[in-house]
Amino acid sequence: MVAAFNYGANDLGLHRKHTISEGFAKMTHTQKVKRRVLVWCAMAALLCGISIAENAVQLHRPTVCDSGQTSSIYALAGEFRVVFANLLWIKAEKYHHEYLLKHRNWSENKELMALLDIITALDPHFVEAYEVGAYILANGYNDPVRATTYLDRAIAYNPDSWELHNIAAIMFARLGKFEPALKHARSAYELCTDAFYRTRNLRLIRTIRRLATESQTRDKNLNQRSENRSAL
Repeated sequence: MVAAFNYGANDLGLHRKHTISEGFAKMTHTQKVKRRVLVWCAMAALLCGISIAENAVQLHRPTVCDSGQTSSIYALAGEFRVVFANLLWIKAEKYHHEYLLKHRNWSENKELMALLDIITALDPHFVEAYEVGAYILANGYNDPVRATTYLDRAIAYNPDSWELHNIAAIMFARLGKFEPALKHARSAYELCTDAFYRTRNLRLIRTIRRLATESQTRDKNLNQRSENRSAL
């Protein structure tokens, strides 16, 4: 059953060509670690700066905006978060490609999860980050239950994302929870406008229905056998 839902990397927005500069390839392990530490320190410092700036904006934000207009400074602070989230996503993709140089299954890259959490905290509408995070939780951490909780939050922020509904359907089906799986699969089909992916979502709906029927039949047979043994 699980095999029926194991989609490849091409379905998750992390399918760009795996390239890496020769300079990085020649760096020693210690140099790579030092560089990553410096990058994370810079990210942390910038994130702190954003938080301080946003707190200042919140303190000075007018309680009633003139002519119903939102403070331009407040709007700019929000856009800055989105820009920073995109910059971190570029960094996440770079780490992703580096990981693939030594490992086959990208969804087991647990080290990427912390960066994805920062991205979605900065921009709750960053669908691609949620998609990758869900698969890492399910495969890397072997915790599909946590993945479904993660997706519930993602869908709350992005209810019209067919991609998130699609992955939620897959995760719930893995858990044998076919009712919510079918609900999300239908939502994915209805929200998707691309003909190719609508066909895939329709196929997913049929697969979930088949698995649900097989599960019901199996449970019915087990109950029947149990009753026959009790009668003996």
